[in-house]
Amino acid sequence: MAKDAVLPTSLPGEINAATRTLHSTLNCLITTRLPLALPPHTPTPSVYTAGLLHFAHIYLTLESLWTDLLPSPSDPPTSPLLSFLLVNPYDAPELFSSPPSPVMLRFLQHLRPRGLARSTRLKRDLEFLTGLHPTDLSVLLAQYPGEKVQEYCIHIRRMVKAKPHLLVAYAWCYYMAVFSGGRWIRSELLKCGEEFWRSAREQDAEKAEVEAEPERVGLLERGLSFWNFDGAHDGEDIKAEFKRRLAGAEDFFTPDERVDIIEEAKNIFKYSASLVQELDEKIGTDAAKLAQVGHVDSGTLRANDKMKVAEKVINPNMSQSAVTWLRRPEITGVFVALGCLACVALLRLDPRSAS
Repeated sequence: MAKDAVLPTSLPGEINAATRTLHSTLNCLITTRLPLALPPHTPTPSVYTAGLLHFAHIYLTLESLWTDLLPSPSDPPTSPLLSFLLVNPYDAPELFSSPPSPVMLRFLQHLRPRGLARSTRLKRDLEFLTGLHPTDLSVLLAQYPGEKVQEYCIHIRRMVKAKPHLLVAYAWCYYMAVFSGGRWIRSELLKCGEEFWRSAREQDAEKAEVEAEPERVGLLERGLSFWNFDGAHDGEDIKAEFKRRLAGAEDFFTPDERVDIIEEAKNIFKYSASLVQELDEKIGTDAAKLAQVGHVDSGTLRANDKMKVAEKVINPNMSQSAVTWLRRPEITGVFVALGCLACVALLRLDPRSAS
């Protein structure tokens, strides 16, 4: 057994066992899409950026909700924009219910080691890749890019407010995914080369904000920092501490709470699959071409059609300035490939163990 293997009788082991079939289904949906978002299928990071924008709501909603519940000095505060400002209290009064018990609050407050949260890095990457000012990016993120994204975010808020212990399911699935599959994703993205990731900003060099950039910050600090961790151990120390804290809580949850967490982990995979399917529908993804990944002709769509499709998927009501960066004739019908790139990490995570 690998040193990082998870015992099947542990809570993480039960989660992995219970989600094995869903894991395989999601794998089939996504593995054909990932390669299509990188060279040689696209010469700029526009596809990656657009996909990350679509999926960003999930991480930001989860972490802003966690922060709202548990203000902690260990992590920088995240904007409450996505956790409550998009919620009508008259439509969902249960989301504004009383806080969890002091015992649960203490447990959740100490579950996440410093450096585990991803929201700050996610926003930093999006600012770099889109060239948007932080305020403009917040405006962009204040609107849902699709009905399935909205449905998932509302589900997260509703379930976590009713049962705060469900944060454990999200923490295990999403954070361990970034540690495990995220390493592979990062290596694939870095293979594209620094110029690929800087191409969009450099092509817009006439913009004052781009011209004023003081230095070329490393991609792992800004651009691809979502997949990177502070410290000399590339997050291994953070992962070990997170697993240690979770393992120490094996007797903390009641039997019903354990069932809740395992069932919510299943929902995580189901909702993630729905995001892929939503993007397929919006783009009109050709299943036959996806099956022939590596042989897709990036010129099968007219340039004008590609631009319109890209804008529609990001946000049909977006302002002209917010979509300027997307106006690239090379954006193709495989735009969906990065719609759930962050979720691909889940696919690289062995459902029988988490390393």
